[in-house]
Formats: sequence, C-alpha cells, structure tokens
Amino acid sequence: MNFYQNKKVFVTGGTGFIGSHLVKALKKKNAKITAPLKSELDLSDSTQLIKALKNQDYVFHLAAVVGGIQYNQTHPASLLYQNSLIGLNLIESCRLNKIKRTLIVSSACVYPRICTIPTPESEGFKDHPEPTNFGYGWSKRFLELLAQTYHDQYQMKIGVVRPYNVFGPGDDFNPQTSHVIPGLVKKVCDNQDPVIVWGDGSATRSFIYVTDVVRGMMLALEKYPKPDPINLGTTEEITIKNLVKLIIKLSNKKTKIKLDKSKPNGQPRRNCDTKKQAKFLNFKPQITLAHGLSEVIKYYQNYVQKKD
Repeated sequence: MNFYQNKKVFVTGGTGFIGSHLVKALKKKNAKITAPLKSELDLSDSTQLIKALKNQDYVFHLAAVVGGIQYNQTHPASLLYQNSLIGLNLIESCRLNKIKRTLIVSSACVYPRICTIPTPESEGFKDHPEPTNFGYGWSKRFLELLAQTYHDQYQMKIGVVRPYNVFGPGDDFNPQTSHVIPGLVKKVCDNQDPVIVWGDGSATRSFIYVTDVVRGMMLALEKYPKPDPINLGTTEEITIKNLVKLIIKLSNKKTKIKLDKSKPNGQPRRNCDTKKQAKFLNFKPQITLAHGLSEVIKYYQNYVQKKD
C-alpha cells in the first residue's frame, strides 16, 4: 500500500534545498503536491496560509529562515521572531483546515552546547540551545512546544523530527549563508589556497545525506505522527579538520588548510542517538559521508561553477 498515493500534500519550503528533494520523492509516490514559491505565499500572513491549506490532506513544514554560524550569531532576534511567527500561523492554519497529518521539521540546533554524545531526544529542552544557534534553536523549541500543545488540546496528528546536519546536491553555496559542507566545497573547488577554516578544527559533526533525511521525514509522517521528537541522523561522526581533508582528497586538490582560531568552533561535538528512528520508523541512512560528498562536489563543479 502506498500511503501517499493521490494524497494532497502541502510542503512549505518546498522550493528550497531539502524541500525540493522531498517534492521529488513525493512525486515518485504519486502524491498531489503543492509547494508554493516565497513570492506566491507569505507564510507570515495567516489569512493567505489558511486559504492555501484548504482541502489539503498532509502538510510538511520545512520552511525556515536560517544560515551558517556567522549569520545565526548576528541575527538571533530576527531568527526567533520570523520562525516562530511562521510556525504559529502554520499550525493554527492546519487546525482550522482539519489537516489529517502534519510534520514539523525541527533541528539538532535545539540541543545545548554540553549534551550527552550520542545525544538522546530527551535533552532537547535541557539548558539553552548552543549559543551560536541561540535564536534559531529557541524558535525550533517553540515549534515543538506548539506541536505538543495542539496535539494535547485539539488531538491533532502532528509529528516532529530533528534532522542533524543535512547535505547534498542543491545546497546553498553562498558564503554569507551556507552551512559547513557547501561552504568548504566551494572554497576547495574554487582553489582557495590555503582553505581557511573557522575554529581549531576539533569540533565534530554528524552529517546526513539529503535523500536519506527526506525518506526519514516521509516515514515519520506515515508511521509516527506524534509530538514526540525523533532524531534523523547517522552515527558517522567526523572532525571539521578531517572533513576538510576528505573534501580536498575527493576533489583531487593539493590545497593546504589554515585554521582561523579567532573564529568560533560552534558546538564542540554533535552526533545523535539513533535508537528512536530505528524503533519507530525502521529508518537507517544509506548514503555514506564520502559518497555524499562526492555527489556534492560533482554538483558544484557541473552546475554552480559553470554558471559563475
């Protein structure tokens, strides 16, 4: 049985990096998808959103305002305000339209700087979010709280997933807003020598390939539409310094690395406990970091560099 067959599915952020991959996957399941552009639908306008969600079956909420460490550090208030406002409008509009199932895409940014590694979902509201993601992290916690209260009061079927660092083709390569992998791929492929890396290189991250995370999201809406957060990630943990080395190797470059220790590392370690994704979703990522990086490098060289 195909859970998504002929279902009307609304995707916020459906034209973005992860959203566009989700739309492709839903099309393969023969879903009837609506994924408006930012210019077509203002998510901060509740009247527009209520009208847009009329007669929809399922909603995936991926839309978010976010950037890399530098952007997140300098825009905590606007990130908290904009993401919270969008989330409020989205969940209330789902309630008013009696949407059958909703999935809220939260983030690993909800976790505090000092947390258990691998990190269990139970630490999502422990202390404050990591300081370099303070406003964004709190906005995601707020979304999770909305999911819980709307489930409790209105019995909405609403799930929550916390993806870890997602990467893949179609990512944002803008130096001002990009995350770590596309930012480093751009530097290496553009022949920056030495490649300047923020921090001392000791911070670790766990990365999940975009097609894997999309599969996890679709399973979450189908199998676990409850406001009980589930991490979506891998157990493959790597230091930022080793990540740069791997990108250089896969790009066939001879580039040197320069660590800018005056810049922040971000969270010292980030890796998730994957027990719940295995138990409730029967989900396990399939794409290794090395294979995924090769695909990102090819995408950048063939589609982004050639445009420039």
